[in-house]
Amino acid sequence: MNRDARLRDLSSDHHHALVLARSIARGAMSPEEVQAAYDRSLAPHFALEEELMLPALSHAGDTELARRTSEEHALLRAHLARSVEDARALQDFAELLVSHVRFEEREVFPAVERLGAVVLDRIAAAHGPRS
Repeated sequence: MNRDARLRDLSSDHHHALVLARSIARGAMSPEEVQAAYDRSLAPHFALEEELMLPALSHAGDTELARRTSEEHALLRAHLARSVEDARALQDFAELLVSHVRFEEREVFPAVERLGAVVLDRIAAAHGPRS
């Protein structure tokens, strides 16, 4: 899939999210390890999307994409919060994460690419290097 270069860092985040989901599904990570991975990479990724992408999508009339993305972010956070006490919640988190990444790559990012250079430049600048 040809992705606009300004979204490639976010797509790379998605790759790392899929690796995380696979590790969770194999039982290779504790809830605490998943929380640390979330804090390090997914939380900043979600924040960028929620602060820049979703408002731009809504403004352009793609309110359903923005709403679904926001709701899935909230659901992922809820599953992760419950995972310390409920092992199934961690598996649900992993399954939803895979589905969410696919949704963003297939539907949200193409819509964002249609928003134009100003939005894409802001996203690329905001992502910046991450460790």
